[in-house]
Amino acid sequence: MPKFSLIVPIYKIEAYLPKCIDSVLAQTCQDYELLLIEDGSPDGCGKICDDYAAKYPDKIRAIHQKNGGAGAARNNGIALASGEYLLFVDGDDYLSANFLAELSAAAQKAPADLLLFGAEVERDGKKVGELHEAVPAEKLLSVKDEPSLYFGVMAPWNRAYRRTLFTEHDITFPTKVWYEDIRVVTKILAVAQTAYRLPGAYYHYLQREGSTMNNKNIERNAEILQAFDDILGWYASHGFLEAHREDLTFQAVQHILLAATVRVLLINRKHHLVEDFRAYMEQHFPDFRNNKYLPLLDKNKQLIYRLLLKKRYRTVRMIFQMKKMLGK
Repeated sequence: MPKFSLIVPIYKIEAYLPKCIDSVLAQTCQDYELLLIEDGSPDGCGKICDDYAAKYPDKIRAIHQKNGGAGAARNNGIALASGEYLLFVDGDDYLSANFLAELSAAAQKAPADLLLFGAEVERDGKKVGELHEAVPAEKLLSVKDEPSLYFGVMAPWNRAYRRTLFTEHDITFPTKVWYEDIRVVTKILAVAQTAYRLPGAYYHYLQREGSTMNNKNIERNAEILQAFDDILGWYASHGFLEAHREDLTFQAVQHILLAATVRVLLINRKHHLVEDFRAYMEQHFPDFRNNKYLPLLDKNKQLIYRLLLKKRYRTVRMIFQMKKMLGK
């Protein structure tokens, strides 16, 4: 059994895929299997996967499926994986060569359910920042004592997951939806017991115009409400809701009241979703104004939060338009 199973959902990324695969093959730690899940891609991705699998049959498996979205591809990978830990890698991203070696050393030192690590954010070939979870590094942590994990990076690629978190709790990715990541990561946090954060940034995340969060399909932003319906229902059915109500409330403030609302405002400040988001918060998180984590918002988000509560939507648009003009 390999230590790590790397699962790569693949769709229309043939220009980026070889770099991703090569970065895995270049790892100084070779205790892994690489599952390339080709999701009915209409370009040359399928052939790329087959060529690599034929050349490295001891490391790489190429799996082809009808198009079902990244969630379906990841679910297929989970079902086929045999590693102790799962890693989800997007096919247009890549890894530092010492990544798995550092992960392996951390797992030996602190065999946690979740191994967290940083990511370098790249745009147009340049590093523009880093993403790290706001928890202590190089220390075995109890997940229930670190609520900030609920407020951090809600992407599947910045942590290694003990495989049993998925298989023993029947957690799967939804298919062909937006906001699939927050649904899964939030559920995993409820069942994981321990976490350990590596201080370094080993994952290279490429921001592209075609990504979901850059998509201008305004109506699909409503899917953040479906995501929270799913999360709240799952937490209630598993008996986790009351213990984590404050955590989920602040998560909703960040993702519904702030992020999704601003995304819609910047396209159309009179769109019905702006008021729909507010109504959802009032109905499902009626005490959100008294949430104990609100002071964690930085000063810029505090300002936007206050303006949104006052429905100063034109002012919010102006602030973001000025920031864009200034390149901030």
